Amino acid sequence: MGDSMSEEVQEVDTMNVDDSISKGTVLFGLIAESASTNRLFVLVNKMMKTNAVDGMIIPMNIREDDFYFTLVNMKKSHVNGAYIAKEFQSSAVELLDSKEEEVEVYNRCDLVIRSGEKLHGFLLEKNNVESLEELATLVYEKIVKV
Repeated sequence: MGDSMSEEVQEVDTMNVDDSISKGTVLFGLIAESASTNRLFVLVNKMMKTNAVDGMIIPMNIREDDFYFTLVNMKKSHVNGAYIAKEFQSSAVELLDSKEEEVEVYNRCDLVIRSGEKLHGFLLEKNNVESLEELATLVYEKIVKV
């Protein structure tokens, strides 16, 4: 029973390879009102663990009135960026230091990457992403480039 229990725990484990955060860990947030129930962070973390990437995406349950404070303070944090859920994507645009053209065109941003004390915005869902798995792959690929 002990061996099968260990296997089950490993299957649902969503941390990085050695289940720790170091100074070198690429750390992202998933900003949403109900981030902890959003499967996106689980899927992305599994991809990082499978590919031995020292990175992690952590759910951040944020209320609407805390969104501005959270994103602005990311500029001075150790977090490398965040995926932003639909409910906050329009609000994020005005807080960016730079953005790709699609962010301007669609007036929404779903991924923010911190570089120094500047936030750069991207729109990954511009091509009508059809599944959560596809979105997780896009987020993973962008995070790995950081």
